Amino acid sequence: MKLYVILILVMAIVFFFIGEPALAQMGGKQQMVDKGNASQMMEYGKTTRAQQGMHGLGFMHSDGNSYGEYVTFTIDTQTGAILNYGILGTPLFNLSIANFGYKSTISQGSVTWVTNTDGSTSFQVHDNPAAVINILTNKNITITLTLADGVSAVKEDNMVKIESGNIVGYISGTAIVSSTVSTTQVRIDASPNGAVIFRARPVNMPDTMYRRFSQEVARNRVGMEIAFGSNGTYDAINYSRGIQLRDREMLQDRIRLRINATDQDGPIIAISLDNTSLLLRERDRLRIRYDGTPIDCVNDPNMVFDGTDKPLCWISPIQDRVRAQVMIYIPNYSEHTIDILVEPEVTGTPTVPPTVSATITTVMPTVTEKTPGFGLTLSLGVLSTLVLLFRLRKK
Repeated sequence: MKLYVILILVMAIVFFFIGEPALAQMGGKQQMVDKGNASQMMEYGKTTRAQQGMHGLGFMHSDGNSYGEYVTFTIDTQTGAILNYGILGTPLFNLSIANFGYKSTISQGSVTWVTNTDGSTSFQVHDNPAAVINILTNKNITITLTLADGVSAVKEDNMVKIESGNIVGYISGTAIVSSTVSTTQVRIDASPNGAVIFRARPVNMPDTMYRRFSQEVARNRVGMEIAFGSNGTYDAINYSRGIQLRDREMLQDRIRLRINATDQDGPIIAISLDNTSLLLRERDRLRIRYDGTPIDCVNDPNMVFDGTDKPLCWISPIQDRVRAQVMIYIPNYSEHTIDILVEPEVTGTPTVPPTVSATITTVMPTVTEKTPGFGLTLSLGVLSTLVLLFRLRKK
């Protein structure tokens, strides 16, 4: 009996002095990343992605965490909640859906899908400049966002604006029935057969235009958003279920997209570019072709939002030759090919070189003006010579 007591005491002492620090060391890094803020996760993700040779859009997964080029987060596998969601190192919120019934998480490239057991609700987390979260449901659900420190939320019309420092985003969607906002939480009640979307403002989209864009998403006017990154990476978001990106081709000076749709919802296509997807040199410009034909690009993006009976495009001012936003209005869907081309920019009045024609030089014989009487003198000389020869012959 004394021996058992002694063994128990020894094990307790070993655990206290050795086991606890060892466990802390094993779990310390994991705890720092899981419980840490978005800034720590972004720095850890950058380092690890670089070590693994991963560049461009897309998530790298480690110990339950997801590290993207723009977005970092953790999925709670008990509830399906998004924890520690941040953009470019700025912490924003935790997102949960009441009675979600978590089933699985599937990641492919720049998209992570989270689904529930009865298949009624799912959401997608995208790694792209707009950091989109797209929640789809066919039943009534309640979504709660618990805000991180320093994050504010205000209602604007039928949307909720989320802001922290330079990060601005809107919650919008076709399924929103009502929303309530406090200093720490946002609650959204959503109806069946719709979508609730969180979308941050890309750095290459003006704030006034971005707000209008979010409104058009809620009105089913935006069918698809496509972002391109380095190493041929891309991310395509379907806001309208009937639109598909069938094919893509990426070169240094051209991107070709083939888009197919089964319905006419979402006539606006948004495309986000950076200097790793197209090589934009000094004095270059972007041009858009629609089914092989150049289309008009307007200066006012509202003309694209309002739409006409013909294709239109808008190209944002290119940010430091690095980033650009393109929007294209497609009046009628079937299958269309869109080409985004890099061409030399023509500025000012072009200098037209003088026209140089091939010169044919014809060598004409030199005509010397005859001296008066020269013909007569020549004739007399010839005649005198003939007479002299005749006389000599007779002798």
